[in-house]
Amino acid sequence: MKLPRALLGVVLSVVTAAGGSAMFRSSDLVVVPVAASTKGLQGSDWHSDLEIMNVDSEPIDVIIVYLPTGNQDNRLWYQNMDHVLGGRRDDGFGIIDEKLKDIPPGNAVVLEDIVKTAWGDNEKGTLLVFGIKAGSYKQTTPVGGTPRKILVNSRTYSLSKNAEDKPLTFGQSTPGIPWYYYIDPGKKNKHLDHVVFSGIREDASYRCALGLANISDSLTSLSVKITLKNPDGTLLAEETVGLKPLAHIQYDKFLYDNLLGQPTDKTVTNGTLIVSVAGYMSPGENTTPALLAYVTRTDNLTNDPVYLEQRFEPELPWDCVFNGQNCPSANPSSADLQRDRPFRRPLDPPRPGMP
Repeated sequence: MKLPRALLGVVLSVVTAAGGSAMFRSSDLVVVPVAASTKGLQGSDWHSDLEIMNVDSEPIDVIIVYLPTGNQDNRLWYQNMDHVLGGRRDDGFGIIDEKLKDIPPGNAVVLEDIVKTAWGDNEKGTLLVFGIKAGSYKQTTPVGGTPRKILVNSRTYSLSKNAEDKPLTFGQSTPGIPWYYYIDPGKKNKHLDHVVFSGIREDASYRCALGLANISDSLTSLSVKITLKNPDGTLLAEETVGLKPLAHIQYDKFLYDNLLGQPTDKTVTNGTLIVSVAGYMSPGENTTPALLAYVTRTDNLTNDPVYLEQRFEPELPWDCVFNGQNCPSANPSSADLQRDRPFRRPLDPPRPGMP
């Protein structure tokens, strides 16, 4: 069943806002919430490999921006072309890997140990991965290229050795998340202003890290509320933190050592975590407050991690998506929309002289 254009727009708004299906992963901007080349707790030594696939119909170029951790204001970093990884030196990128240009349709490229190779050691943060039509970066006004679809996946792993002193790794897959899965404070009535995590555990055997990435427009700061509950649903702790523009922060062992300030002799098993956008601030007029969150649960003995992905509570409108049935109204009320979600990404690729 072919949907009318107006109705299709409403359906896409619901689908992309809900983020309910792990199989809708392509976009022109895909975010890897965390990648690293750094030492960690319990003798861990973290590194990340990145895989990018062209799922569009013509060759593409890829542009990658790294946002360092530490809850610092990354606007100037983002605007500095010296920090941008691309495939063509004549486009003005400061870091070049020619594998990122002219990627044919259906082909994939892998960048091993990407953070160390491109930005150095002792680094951790978020990767913004842009797909554009091959050779189009300088052909648009403003420059930035013609958007094209990509799929992104990554693996972050800790280097180790076995009993025979041979190298081995323990790692986790960290999927690339399309920009439209962001936590949206303007969609509170749709329950899309928060995400949930289950399986939170911190004790002698396991530790948990919580990460937050502000992928809003470059002027917007976020206020993020973090709520931890016991398995029975009772409140254990709650805290609100500020997140600067384009900032990433990761709280290692966040349950007790950092964020929530609980006694270190406490433990939690099978807890639940709720992360919500409590508010935002921006001097700009056309703002897009957008947050991504993740949790990593790691075995303290082996440093074997498990990636816990953010999840929205509403069900994907699957009957509409797959069958064209029971779709939202083509003319929803203003109260239902509350605030229109933009049909484009909140960020564009950096460009020379970017304000």
